[in-house]
Amino acid sequence: MNGIILQLHKGGHTNKRSDQRAVVLLNSVYQLLNYVINELLKIIVEPANILEPGQGGGRQGRCVGINMQKVHFIQQESWRQGKRVY
Repeated sequence: MNGIILQLHKGGHTNKRSDQRAVVLLNSVYQLLNYVINELLKIIVEPANILEPGQGGGRQGRCVGINMQKVHFIQQESWRQGKRVY
């Protein structure tokens, strides 16, 4: 995978670093291959219910946000109770 890092101007004064955003432009072959593999996996995996319901990353209509909230809650509770979580 090859990429080029560029600074894009977000607005404001061009001489301020905070007005720039770093982006990586990946080569199009990698992006196309990633798209094709993802579409094929969706055709195979989603109808077969291979993934657990809690698996949210990279799935249409789902996200990892709720899983991150669960991890954060468990971490906070373990700190509050003075316990370690592994």
